Amino acid sequence: MDNIFNKKYEVTYRDTDARGECFLTSYMNFMADCGLSQDEIYGFVIADMVKDDYTWMLVDYEINIYEYVRHKSKLRAETYIEGMNKFYAVRCFKIYDERDKLILEGRTLVILVDSKKRRPISIPDKHYDAYGVKEKNSYIGRKKLKLSKCSKVDSEKRFSVRYSDIDLNLHVGNVTYLEWILETIPFDIMTNYKIDSVKIKYQKELTYGEIVNVKTEIKHGENKISAYHEIINEKEEVVALLETHWI
Repeated sequence: MDNIFNKKYEVTYRDTDARGECFLTSYMNFMADCGLSQDEIYGFVIADMVKDDYTWMLVDYEINIYEYVRHKSKLRAETYIEGMNKFYAVRCFKIYDERDKLILEGRTLVILVDSKKRRPISIPDKHYDAYGVKEKNSYIGRKKLKLSKCSKVDSEKRFSVRYSDIDLNLHVGNVTYLEWILETIPFDIMTNYKIDSVKIKYQKELTYGEIVNVKTEIKHGENKISAYHEIINEKEEVVALLETHWI
């Protein structure tokens, strides 16, 4: 891993919550934009990929949050490809504040797929060269997140996929899944606790107009809360599992 990409951001008013702190979803949008910006530098433009019927799809997403900054904060996002193997790649993210303090770390496992045939395709050699990955890592893609379904349901809501929820692939964007599950968290938890880690396992795609049911189980610990989430489509298939931890 040689090629590290950096991009600067400013937290705007619309990026902040009722406490005046940056939304986790805004952090995620900064990370996504940083990754796409690096891709474009190497000539891998997502719009062109979609036209050519192939794209990256998220499999797993892990985030650790150390601090929530406030309105007008200046941030630096950093990203790099940790490794690749056959169809899979691991991308890492870090976000720093203006004093260069690490405030967030993220890691995604993605798979390259033929969007028409709906099957994985091998990552071309030019990607290895562009991102400074010298050799295939046989470990990547073997170890995926294992998240549990809810053992009981404490909160439940239904959502319809809106036009604003879909991306260039015409599928629901990854941030929307987190937005949905946050709507099932009780208000007192939202206002008195903060998420310090998230795990997301994406299992199926969602498209415009579909109806989803979001189920949440909440477990209270000493000064900490853990929540387990299922997102289920109209066929009763689990499309994503999430786990959030609050302090």
